[in-house]
Amino acid sequence: MLKRFLILFVVLIAALLGAGCGSDEKNADTGKKPEEKKSEAAAEAVAPNQTFKEIEFTNINWIMGAPDPEPTGGIWLWNKDRHPAGLDDQDWDHEDMLYVQASKKYQHQNINIEKLQVIDQDVVKIVVSWEKDIGREAPARDWVSVETGALDGKKFIVEDMEGKKVETQ
Repeated sequence: MLKRFLILFVVLIAALLGAGCGSDEKNADTGKKPEEKKSEAAAEAVAPNQTFKEIEFTNINWIMGAPDPEPTGGIWLWNKDRHPAGLDDQDWDHEDMLYVQASKKYQHQNINIEKLQVIDQDVVKIVVSWEKDIGREAPARDWVSVETGALDGKKFIVEDMEGKKVETQ
């Protein structure tokens, strides 16, 4: 009887030691020092995406029909002194109008201006989204109104939401 008790006792001790060793390794987190843990965490850190100042604008919906497209693609900034004759009734004292027309390459699509991002002192990125428009004869284009003078002296880059350059010429 004593022999059975000793065997049982030895087996239990061995089992406890074996189980205890495994939990020590888990708790020790593979024996790494706190400095090493911080280094690994820092290596996995992600920098924030680049952000830009944005210019506020209002989309223009042409209730009575949009003006005719320009003969070629391009970017136009219309204001009180320089605008097409058919747009004399706009509130030019308080707003300018930005018109973007993509090249003929983008047939059967339309664009929507989503953002006007100031990426440099004199450069504004016009970010557009695409809209399929099968049967559309007019070129891909959009208009927005901005505060008077907000875009004066600026140059423009047009990109879609995926960062691909949109050709306007």
